[in-house]
This record gives sequence, structure tokens and C-alpha cells, in this order.
Amino acid sequence: MVAQCPVTAIREDLGDFTTPQLVDQIIQINPTATTSYLQQFGRGELREYLEHLLFAQRPRGRDAIWTRPVEGHGIIFADALD
Repeated sequence: MVAQCPVTAIREDLGDFTTPQLVDQIIQINPTATTSYLQQFGRGELREYLEHLLFAQRPRGRDAIWTRPVEGHGIIFADALD
């Protein structure tokens, strides 16, 4: 039997979630997020965010690795607020 990567296991588990289910799960973990705010995003984006939230709940260690999706972006630039 081949051991499944935790990232793959979570992605497969969330694969069949509907948008409302993803929103509900996100709000359970991050109660500061609102339904109206989350509904601005597509199903794929919500799924990626939920995956990230789930990984953030894991204990730190060698197996606690989250990799940003290739098409995802971090902060690219910022404007000064003055």
C-alpha cells in the first residue's frame, strides 16, 4: 500500500465540496470571514484557502509543509500608505 501525501489527501477530500460547503468550513475555522466576502471568490480559490487553513492547524514539524500553488501569488508589491 502506498502512503498518501497529506496534501493530496486533503485535496481529494475537498474535491466534491460545493461552494456553500467550502464557505461553511472556512467560517468554522476562521470566524472573522463572512459569507458575503467569501462569495466573491471562485470554488477553486475557496478550496485552496481552506486547504491552507487546514494545514495551518497541523502541529509544526517535518511533515507540516504547505506549498503555494504554482498559479498562486504571494504579495508582489505594496504601495506606501502616506
